[in-house]
Amino acid sequence: MRGRGGDPAAFRRIARSRGAAWVCVYLALAACGEGGRRDAAAGDGAPVRGGTLVIASPTDLDYANPLVSGEVLTHELLRNALLMPLIRYDTALEYQPWLARSWEMLGDTGVVFHLRDDVYWHDGVRTTAYDVAFTYERAIDPETAFPNVGNFFAHWGAVEVLDSFTVRFSFEPHVDPLASLPFFAIVPRHVLDSIPPARLREARFNTHPVGNGPFRFVERRPNDRWIFEANPDFPEELGGRPYVDRLVWRVIPESTGQIAELLSGHAHLVVSPPGSQLRELDARPGIHAVVRPSRQYQFIVWNGRRAPFDDPRVRRALMMGMDRQEILTVLRGGYGQLAAGPIYPSHWAYPDSIAPLPFDPAAARALLAEVGFTDRNGDGTVENADGTELRFALTIPAAVEFGRNVAEMVQADLAAIGVEMSVRAVDGNTMIANLLSPQREFDAALLAWEGDLRLNLVDTFHSSALGQPFQMASYSNAEVDRLLDRATTVTDRAAAIPIWHRIQAIMRDEQPWGFFFYVPDLFLASDRLHGVEMDIRGPFITLPWWWLADGGGAGDTVVGED
Repeated sequence: MRGRGGDPAAFRRIARSRGAAWVCVYLALAACGEGGRRDAAAGDGAPVRGGTLVIASPTDLDYANPLVSGEVLTHELLRNALLMPLIRYDTALEYQPWLARSWEMLGDTGVVFHLRDDVYWHDGVRTTAYDVAFTYERAIDPETAFPNVGNFFAHWGAVEVLDSFTVRFSFEPHVDPLASLPFFAIVPRHVLDSIPPARLREARFNTHPVGNGPFRFVERRPNDRWIFEANPDFPEELGGRPYVDRLVWRVIPESTGQIAELLSGHAHLVVSPPGSQLRELDARPGIHAVVRPSRQYQFIVWNGRRAPFDDPRVRRALMMGMDRQEILTVLRGGYGQLAAGPIYPSHWAYPDSIAPLPFDPAAARALLAEVGFTDRNGDGTVENADGTELRFALTIPAAVEFGRNVAEMVQADLAAIGVEMSVRAVDGNTMIANLLSPQREFDAALLAWEGDLRLNLVDTFHSSALGQPFQMASYSNAEVDRLLDRATTVTDRAAAIPIWHRIQAIMRDEQPWGFFFYVPDLFLASDRLHGVEMDIRGPFITLPWWWLADGGGAGDTVVGED
């Protein structure tokens, strides 16, 4: 869920307390779209070194520790700028070496990685296999509460350090056992091994990180900026020193302020600009829109522990009572695609044949009547035989304008079918606590999610995950359990596809999460910014090799260091 300060993506902070790394929740609905005037320029001529690259965002970065942070763009920045995963995806989504120089598969039950010997932590200590094993062991330790342990490592076993630069993992057969590793950044053992797993959230490292990537940490000013500088010792074989001298993440809450900084030359990239204004902004001189395909979708999570949300007919009726296409058109400028379920269109298992639920108020009323909710007293609100009205509160993050706008449109749509919805706007930390705590203190909440390439839905929809952070809907379906058990172990894609299609069909019909739409990322970039390439792998995959046409410009230094 990506949400940024006054518009689209500003619900992004959902996973802050318990986090998520690649299956990620956002306290923001990200904007969705199709190409603007052009994507970020690849650059004309030779890259220029120097200057301060400024990224403007309505929200702050989360903890700089992938074991405790669940905020998506924080993870993007960590694994592409500050830290290193073992392997990465290339543009064809094939694995390529990164911290690991090479690897060999041990049939379908294990893998051995051979690490580079020329990567150093920014305090001068060499990165070794002991760091890799430490990071993995902390991730799978229940006291760490790493929320993606099931998604990343459900079928993984032991790790063994064979020597300082060789590490071996074992796992059960799976169609793609390495799929999560490009999103799993390694952390320094020598900095964190003295901290008990249960106290990792309190580590100084989280706000003063020691990395080994192409940028190194300089300074953090809470709710204002993070400052990084180029690492001159990053291996030349991996691209070497970044082109810019400094990278600054600026927190500017309002979209008007972000765009003003971009137009004035004090910022070079705006994260999640208003989707409804994207075409207009793209036409302005000196800036252009960038639209990146993503794995995101927006949804309402229903609390299945509370009646009547434990009845799939009610959930289905509520979704059929919402004009989601109108919401997409009005608030996102028409960017995006209605969602049928958690399998997103760019995934190989996506079923084109399964259509999203239609907007059908008459059918929604009929379903509610089937459950026993009708307008018995003529006051316009449906109630059951006991006289209990169908009313609930939709939780949204208080600071997010886009969330308020969505809630207003949903509220009006549901009122037309006799359902009374109130809006509960709370601060991000409260929202996180309510959604991810075992008590599940909410009726429904407006969120967004970023799925992983491995497509492991066990943490979110399998009954074995009930009570765990991301089983927010408290959903249980025996057929879904059996299908997920099969889908996560089958090793042949052709055999897996019909399983995933059936899962998507059940999700569409039962709506444990009320699926709104699939959305790409939206950005605005300065024409001075070059080398930007964004794709399904992530927005910051080439960040170290972005460059500024003039090697910096008026105001850049002031913005980064005032």
